[in-house]
Amino acid sequence: MRFIGLLIAAAVAVWVYMDAKSKGYKTISAVGWMLGAFLLMIVFLPLYLFTRPRQSQVEILTPCKYCGRHYEGSPAYCPNCGHKVEGYSFNGE
Repeated sequence: MRFIGLLIAAAVAVWVYMDAKSKGYKTISAVGWMLGAFLLMIVFLPLYLFTRPRQSQVEILTPCKYCGRHYEGSPAYCPNCGHKVEGYSFNGE
């Protein structure tokens, strides 16, 4: 019976790790949640499920048409080369 309990705890811990990584957590945070869920599942699993983000945190990067490097957000000027990128569209200018 103990072996089955350990297998269930290990499976839940692996699921928590993989889910945390897919939700955008860094590796050290995901490992922390995994260890907490494995060692003290009754506390850490509900806490993780309550505090995790609902959707993945995906960064949307835009390429600069002048230097080709990517930047995030919508700045007026490219943070890499300094050219004006505000109002740029992929349809052409």
